[in-house]
Amino acid sequence: MMIGDLLTMINGSYLVALAVLVGLVVEVIKQQWVATKYFALVASGVGVILGMIIGVIYQESLIMTSFNGLLVGLLAAGGFDVLKELRRLQVFK
Repeated sequence: MMIGDLLTMINGSYLVALAVLVGLVVEVIKQQWVATKYFALVASGVGVILGMIIGVIYQESLIMTSFNGLLVGLLAAGGFDVLKELRRLQVFK
């Protein structure tokens, strides 16, 4: 299977909803309970769980939606690290 074929299988509407949900939930969890060194693991777990829930709601493949949730969770964790580094370099003043 080529990457293009895989991307055509992904339904964009639930990915947007998943990205917003994971971002919000992970931000709340990060501010309340989680140390920074465990942030990527927690974000991935939240992404997988919310991906499965959205998979049930949209009646999509649970394997595909949980994998998408994993990717969105890792992107949420990576985005946090990028923004933190940009603030340290004073790109945002």
